[in-house]
Amino acid sequence: MLGLTMDDATAGLNYRNRAPGEPDNLVYIDRAEEKLKQKGVVRRQFPIKLAFACTIHKVQGMTRTSAVVSLKHIFEPGMAYVAISRVTSLSGLHILDMDESKIYADPEITAALQNMRQVDLDNMMPLLHIKQTLSGCDTLTIVHHNIEGLPPRVNDMKSHHELCLADVLCLTETHLQGSFVAQSLQLEGYKMYKRNRNVSYTNLTGLSTRSGGGVAVYVMNHFQVHEKQYVHNVTDLEFLALKIETPVRALIAVVYRPPDYSVTSFLSNLQSLLDSLEIMDYQPIIVCGDFNENLLAGGSKPILELFQSRGYVQLITDATTEKNTLLDPIFISQPQRCLHSGVIQTYYSYHNPVYCVMN
Repeated sequence: MLGLTMDDATAGLNYRNRAPGEPDNLVYIDRAEEKLKQKGVVRRQFPIKLAFACTIHKVQGMTRTSAVVSLKHIFEPGMAYVAISRVTSLSGLHILDMDESKIYADPEITAALQNMRQVDLDNMMPLLHIKQTLSGCDTLTIVHHNIEGLPPRVNDMKSHHELCLADVLCLTETHLQGSFVAQSLQLEGYKMYKRNRNVSYTNLTGLSTRSGGGVAVYVMNHFQVHEKQYVHNVTDLEFLALKIETPVRALIAVVYRPPDYSVTSFLSNLQSLLDSLEIMDYQPIIVCGDFNENLLAGGSKPILELFQSRGYVQLITDATTEKNTLLDPIFISQPQRCLHSGVIQTYYSYHNPVYCVMN
């Protein structure tokens, strides 16, 4: 057995104080045995080795209170940064062979940084900025978001810095089942209205029995709301309609169209919904949702054309998904009532929320 006196107070803690009265910094090393390739040859030695240095590649992720760094043999971008960033304080860093030309980044990184757009707070948080400028005004803020499953994302939604500014928060693809709503799905200060997929289809059993889908709307508690969940002559459509009477008058509907739902059949049912909404003679009418029709693509857009033929204006102009598609429009019957509209950024869903602020 070999005893070594350690300079580092933390080295070899598990191998100290094997005998009473010995120094605290004494570490014992047992002799090791290793069989070699040559038959009958055995190596017995104390496994100790003077370690004067480590390569930069070996110290990645290491944290030290002090280090001596040589820049003499730097040969890759970023190597110098890795080496000198190992220490916890500047006073613990000692640099040998100082050469500023050895401290450099990959040219592609430099070029990418130069091409990056500067952060614009108004664009990053548009609704927050708008609400601040309109503080004290009588407005109605409507947000639609394809949540892609409410239960697993409700905490993300609650903590989102702009979704909480909505007076009316419309959701598609809630993936809810049954009539019971868990307390965790409630938003403080809001009342929840929902319609699950299984009750939305009468003639399309293939859709009604499939998991997913569903719509919901959260409305601030002080709003006077009349729910129009079941509308005459409207079937086979995932939708929810609310008549808001105070403090701002509006008729709001949220709609979800599954990607494989025939456009022809969907249009027929959507037209019935619009007929019923317009018969109520309650303006303005706002229809939002995920229609799975990319408004940024070329070619015909029958859903958009239906709304336009009835005098609606589509407010959203930017992409609403990670694949640069616009699937989440907002249609309004009185566009002059809209003060602002746009897209909100989020980090937890394939879809970004969209909003409109009305006077």
